[in-house]
Amino acid sequence: MDFSWREEDELLRDTVRRYATERLAPDYARWETEPFPRERVVELGHLGVLGMLIPPEYGGSGGRYVSFGVAAEEISRADFNVMSFLQLAGITSGLLALGSDDVKKEWLPGVASGDAVVAFALTEPGVGSDAAKLVTTARRDNGDLILSGEKASCTFAGLADACVVFARTGGPGAAGISMVLVPLDRPGVTRQVYDSVGGKLAQRGSLFFDDVRVPAANQLGAEGAGFVGAMKGFDFNRSIIALGCVGTALQSLDETIAYARERTTFGKPLAKHEGVAFPIAEHLALLHATRLVAYEALARADAGLPHTTEAAMAKWLAPKQAAEAIHSCLLFHGWSGYGNDLPFAQRHRDIIGFEIGDGTAEIMKAIIAREAFGREYAAYK
Repeated sequence: MDFSWREEDELLRDTVRRYATERLAPDYARWETEPFPRERVVELGHLGVLGMLIPPEYGGSGGRYVSFGVAAEEISRADFNVMSFLQLAGITSGLLALGSDDVKKEWLPGVASGDAVVAFALTEPGVGSDAAKLVTTARRDNGDLILSGEKASCTFAGLADACVVFARTGGPGAAGISMVLVPLDRPGVTRQVYDSVGGKLAQRGSLFFDDVRVPAANQLGAEGAGFVGAMKGFDFNRSIIALGCVGTALQSLDETIAYARERTTFGKPLAKHEGVAFPIAEHLALLHATRLVAYEALARADAGLPHTTEAAMAKWLAPKQAAEAIHSCLLFHGWSGYGNDLPFAQRHRDIIGFEIGDGTAEIMKAIIAREAFGREYAAYK
């Protein structure tokens, strides 16, 4: 496998890192208590990172998954939470592309420019990993669909303009689930933002649909194709999450390496103490391996090859390894690391949310085992 980047990816990395360092990193802690301004989302659109997977005819650049991963990794070095705008733009633009020409013309240019934020609503209060059991309904009424139910743990529940809602349009099981685009200014939609431990910028929360009416043309893809659409989106999205976690952890290690060169104890720099240098070496090695499997998954996606296993490996490894690395960085900085003047505590809180979101470690292992042994041996289908 060729692990080299194209010249365009190197240029992209430099451009995004420069923007992220200058514009995002100084305000990382600010969005713990203030809402992220919509004009900043438009800045991301102008930077070109939101429309990388959107065709040029709809305002995007029609880029590669690997390049999208490069952008996500660099954004996350400066502000892990801002990466969620890329993550959601990537997964929802792929689903919107399954819609009618009118839907694509209305929504895809806005996603690319940052003028529209589209959320993704699969999880429900009683349905998480077993997504085929969801109970939110979308019933037909002449030329409309009427949605009823509650969606939980939606990223950008508090600020999104629209949402791809996975709802039951048919019978039981996965075959009865369809995807419906719901503008969130429709009558009958209410929102609740959670008081989460981390990830404040993302305004994770619940969306409530009380007989919300949308045109039947807002269904994305074929009847009953919702579950398959969600699972395909998860594969590439899990790799993007993994690279976001890796980027944040590598930035923390870079800062800690610089600190360990300068800080002295017992007459020598911390870097000369094996109790500091060896754990950092371990974290670097494990994060490097995680990063490679994430890019392998994206390269396979670009080549049109199956990448479910690699994406699940990356998603299992990355939040775990990143959380452990950042925790070590916090401890190596002593009491200053434990304070909020340095970013380690916030990064740690933000990272661990993705040990849950988009599939827990147990679900990732179940996917890897299912792909290895075959579906007939899977504990969960």
